[in-house]
Amino acid sequence: MALPTDSFKKFNYWLRPSKQVERKIMIEILLSAMQSGYDIRKYTYFGFGSVYYADFVMFHKYLYINDMICIEWSDVRKRMKFNLPYEFITLRMSSLQDALPKIVKKRTKYLAWVDFDRQLDADMLRDIDDCILTLPMQSIFIVTVDARARVPRHIVESNELTPKQQDKWLLKQFNEEFGLFVERKIVAKDLDDSEIPGLYYDAIIGRINETIRVRDGAEFIQFFNFLYADGAPMLTIGGMIGTAEDREKMAVTLNHEFAAGGREPVLIKVPHLTFREKQWLDSNLQCDKACFELDDDGLENYRRFYRQYPTFVESLT
Repeated sequence: MALPTDSFKKFNYWLRPSKQVERKIMIEILLSAMQSGYDIRKYTYFGFGSVYYADFVMFHKYLYINDMICIEWSDVRKRMKFNLPYEFITLRMSSLQDALPKIVKKRTKYLAWVDFDRQLDADMLRDIDDCILTLPMQSIFIVTVDARARVPRHIVESNELTPKQQDKWLLKQFNEEFGLFVERKIVAKDLDDSEIPGLYYDAIIGRINETIRVRDGAEFIQFFNFLYADGAPMLTIGGMIGTAEDREKMAVTLNHEFAAGGREPVLIKVPHLTFREKQWLDSNLQCDKACFELDDDGLENYRRFYRQYPTFVESLT
């Protein structure tokens, strides 16, 4: 089993602009689901909060969810308790595998986000499998993975394999873990940075679709497929465990500007701007060119996500 990566020690989860845009888009799409009769306010949210609890704060404030469970398996119990933002959040210091049977109730609908900070592996596929089998109908399941293909550190540091042998080891590992779900042989080109998000998508969706078949009449109604980077590229896939009738009811959600029901992800890539630059762009959204050095891609990406673009300021309290 993989060990905790403690990525919260390297990154402040609040200060990641593309991640924040992703959270806001998720909230918009989930609010649209309320228009279709799915009362997200009454769902129970569970996810990996880390010491920042960023998703918990936003989902409480903007989705009005009051029933929340945080799962954390790093050995930071005191920090998790100290930073708990709301008393109604239940803290579970364990792995997802151990926590899931204890937290899921048959008559409760869940918004579940398993936001991993490492690349896809067999353990994560088993966690996905458990969620798809366990979560009640009309629950929403989301998974995020590091969208890179890297040889594990312990293999690299062992110095037992040459770089070429490491590449062969990784290819063999991927075929053993994901080959069944992508329904083809994985080749070296699939491990290129540009190809990995598609390979991981195929593996995750393949696993979900295979697992969900055992649930009579159930299907996975996908509406999240995001690719973003605040450093490492991250892939997020999500949707509802529902029925064909649910798919019809969710027409508004599935037609949302940023909903993605297929293999092609919504690419979230926003420029880093000063507060003054952002203000100018907001006042000149139809401009052909910025009055400062901002390339065409940066301008277009800002236009696309200006409503969700975060502003970070220092508060001296």
